[in-house]
Amino acid sequence: MTQNGASSYEDVQINIHHLMGAILKRLPRILIVTLIIAGAVYVLTSMMTPKYDATASILVEARLDSFISSSDRQQGGSRQAADDAAIASQIQLLKSRETLLQVVDQLDLRSNPEFTQSSGGLMSSLMGLLGREKTASPKSLDDRIVNKLNSNIVAARARDSRVIDITYRSESPQTAAEIANALATALEKRRSNLTIEDTANATKWLEQEIDRLRRDVTAAENKVAEFRVNNDLFTGQSNNSLLGQQLSEISRQISATSERKNAAATRSRLIQDLLKKGQPLESVPDVRESPIVQRMLEQKANFQASRAESAATLLDDHPTIQALDAQISDINKQIAAEGRRIAQALATQAEIEEELEKSLQDDLTRLKLSASSAERSGVTLADLERAASAQRDLLNTFLARLSEATARTNSGATFPDVRTISTASAPNTPASPKKTMLTIVAAALTLVVQIGSIIVGELASGRLVHLRQGKAEAEGREMVAAPVAAPRPAETETADIPDEHKMPERAPQTAPHGDVFAKDDVHKIAHKETKIADDLPVVLSELALSQQHVVLVATPRAGRGDQRLAAELMANIAANGQTAVVVNAGGADHLPSTKGLTDLCENEAEFGDVIHGGREENLFFVPWGTKDRLRFNSPDFMLLIDALGALYDFVIVECGQLGARSPIVAFADSGAHLVLPNEGINRAQFDKIRDDARSLGLGFCRITDLNERDTDVA
Repeated sequence: MTQNGASSYEDVQINIHHLMGAILKRLPRILIVTLIIAGAVYVLTSMMTPKYDATASILVEARLDSFISSSDRQQGGSRQAADDAAIASQIQLLKSRETLLQVVDQLDLRSNPEFTQSSGGLMSSLMGLLGREKTASPKSLDDRIVNKLNSNIVAARARDSRVIDITYRSESPQTAAEIANALATALEKRRSNLTIEDTANATKWLEQEIDRLRRDVTAAENKVAEFRVNNDLFTGQSNNSLLGQQLSEISRQISATSERKNAAATRSRLIQDLLKKGQPLESVPDVRESPIVQRMLEQKANFQASRAESAATLLDDHPTIQALDAQISDINKQIAAEGRRIAQALATQAEIEEELEKSLQDDLTRLKLSASSAERSGVTLADLERAASAQRDLLNTFLARLSEATARTNSGATFPDVRTISTASAPNTPASPKKTMLTIVAAALTLVVQIGSIIVGELASGRLVHLRQGKAEAEGREMVAAPVAAPRPAETETADIPDEHKMPERAPQTAPHGDVFAKDDVHKIAHKETKIADDLPVVLSELALSQQHVVLVATPRAGRGDQRLAAELMANIAANGQTAVVVNAGGADHLPSTKGLTDLCENEAEFGDVIHGGREENLFFVPWGTKDRLRFNSPDFMLLIDALGALYDFVIVECGQLGARSPIVAFADSGAHLVLPNEGINRAQFDKIRDDARSLGLGFCRITDLNERDTDVA
């Protein structure tokens, strides 16, 4: 009952007892018709010629042998993944005319009565009785056999594999098996022939390319040789140019000469310094190694030994001691003179090495000038050598492939990419017609059609629809108790009053009580305006029947009426023994420090971190979180809702106050249902909200009354 006293369509129900009575009343006719149609279908299927299916399987996979190169093996491995296009190509090759003609020749199907007899139906039989049946020519016979083979072949890819199942249907089980196996063999043989043909064509092409490459390689190598000769770019050991070797040798000689010069000058200065200081020269290796100095040192040692012996018995002024000292002094002078000579010789040697170094530097400068020109020519030479090397490598590759292709072509050693993995055997049971199944389907369809026609007829007659007893009695009492109001002048002034403020018109009191439940009035009541607020159990029943897991709870006014309504829904769901989870997407809650929905949308929490258990073991909740705002356009938001919908019976989303920033827009075209608390919403507001929900692609929109309950779900 609405606010104006009009009944809604929910006050009308269908009389199941009357419907069952109507079906039972016509049950004999239903059974007779069903048996007749089922029997007719069984007889017709029994008269049909049985056909048998035989299936052979082939594998589409590139096969590699141990004689191919590793690069070819890698390329073959990358081609093993047969895609849908490759499978479809093999199926079309199987159904091609050439492949089917191979099967015709192999099995001699031109002499098989199943393929030679005309199957033109009734007209062909009548023409045969009149003696005017057309005799098929050999060409038309082949066409007819090929067409019949094509029509009875079913080739399809096995699920998620490279296997093609070839099924052939025939009136003879043996013929079906033979043709299925022959089709697999013909496809494998044709793929092998095509591979050999491709190899032969490749061999011819390789021979032509090799002749051309040989000429190109010869020309390129001649260019390299001529350029070397014209630019004096000769090579020596280790494939280095002569200029480079000369530069290296002169640089080495310059380093050795400079080292010898520096060593001689240093030794000469050392000897001269010792002479200036009056120090002995015996410690200098160059002086000590001189033969003259060695003899003088021996004599000096002898004189010193004699002096030491004489000094033991003679005084220093003795002539013998003085003579020995004079001889020793003379020897020291001779050693000093020899040292000056050696120092002069070392200085001369340093000058000679210096002149030699200058000469080598001049030669090095001249070679550098020649080498710079050679380096510029070497760039062009390297380019010519690269071109010649590329042509040579390509020629060697083509020669190797030609050798392999020639061997395969001559021996026929090919590996087709299809092979038979399962042969067909003669079936024992026919594949068609399925007499039992067709009979059952025909009987079921007959029953459904007859019972459906009875239901439609009863609904059209209006005998199934009536008011619920309590509502009908209330309507009757209201209509009987309503007084007849006489027209008053003041009634003409109500024309300017809006419709929603006008008083409803009373029914005439003269209406009899029995006429309230008349058939016409029942139909009028069933199509009146629906009431705004529904009971919560009614809303839950509609949710259960809709098979929709997601329920959006919002409030049209300020406050958190959506939380109270969500708590009511959770309580009723828990009472029914079902599971539910409530998701707070409407605003901050009493758990500000708990990770929740806002943290998940900011990628700061995982799915398992935001789902918490409630008071009941079958109730759960997702709090608001620690952030101030919800980024409901994040993909994680709807991903969470979808995951929860797969885990729980109901997902209740608290959306807060309706508005442009409400998270309801994230559920566009999702079919989620919208439920609002009854907080003084009038008819116009409800219609506006319902129209907006429909335009957004949501499910039904309902308003329900609330009881005073604890709204703390957690």
